[in-house]
Amino acid sequence: MRAFPIFRPVFAILAALFLVNIAAGQGIPKRVCGTEQPSRELKDAHMRLHEDRPRIRGRQASNTNTTPISVRTFFHVVSTTDQQKYVNQSMVYAQFSALSEAYMPYGINFRFGGLDYSVNDSWATDVNGADMKTQLRQGTYADLNIYLQTNLSSPAYPGGSGSTMLLGYCSLPATWVTPRMNPSYFAQDGCNILAGSVPGGNVYGYTQGKTAVHEVGHWFGLLHTFQDQSCDPASAGDMIADTPQQSTPTNGCPKGKDSCPASPGLDAVNNYMDYSIDACYTGFTAQQAARMQSMFTMYRSGK
Repeated sequence: MRAFPIFRPVFAILAALFLVNIAAGQGIPKRVCGTEQPSRELKDAHMRLHEDRPRIRGRQASNTNTTPISVRTFFHVVSTTDQQKYVNQSMVYAQFSALSEAYMPYGINFRFGGLDYSVNDSWATDVNGADMKTQLRQGTYADLNIYLQTNLSSPAYPGGSGSTMLLGYCSLPATWVTPRMNPSYFAQDGCNILAGSVPGGNVYGYTQGKTAVHEVGHWFGLLHTFQDQSCDPASAGDMIADTPQQSTPTNGCPKGKDSCPASPGLDAVNNYMDYSIDACYTGFTAQQAARMQSMFTMYRSGK
């Protein structure tokens, strides 16, 4: 049946309003990442690499001296009793593909290490997350463990719902891990992801698997693009030379956002390390890629 011509402008207006709402983040919960602040030792390491950025930039630009990183990755699906059928195998594989596609352009590859399922209410809500990781974590400190929890929450964000939503958190690299260290010492290392944010999930605005991409950036050592939340030129921020200074996290996918107008560049709303919706994310910068390579080599490789 042909649509009446009179309806076409109405459809166009509705579509335009929908896109405006998406850009503004209206109706979409604000992304929250629970990753802890970096240790003084890690910040010092960032600063040293930041000061060495001309050498890093040259190496990254040529892309000839960078050895690709290959990370064995284990997935653990952890559900409450009433949600035990929510995450199927296809969703996990789709998340793995999203992660691989996002990082492949930067010389980082992932190898599927395994998948297991657990039904445990206190694990799935993260009430007893430490015990969960002690029981489930596999591999070395160079191996990535991702916990897809159906009911991830925290005291600040109970139930994983509302105007703000805890979508995940991840371990930053520890500077004290040594080769051949007993794995029990780093059992808490890994990434906790709200299962509803994987492809096929139900968290509106966050179902392309980009939450895991964001969180794994922390696992490699990256900080938020709005780190320190300051426009002060003396602020170190994320200590990445090619991300503009940014003082606020992004909600939605606004065009032209500029939280530090006195500093060069607009906010990096398309960067994986901001808080934008999944559809807004497009990639990392060259310096972020170089930093992940350096951090992995320094603190995870061979440990």
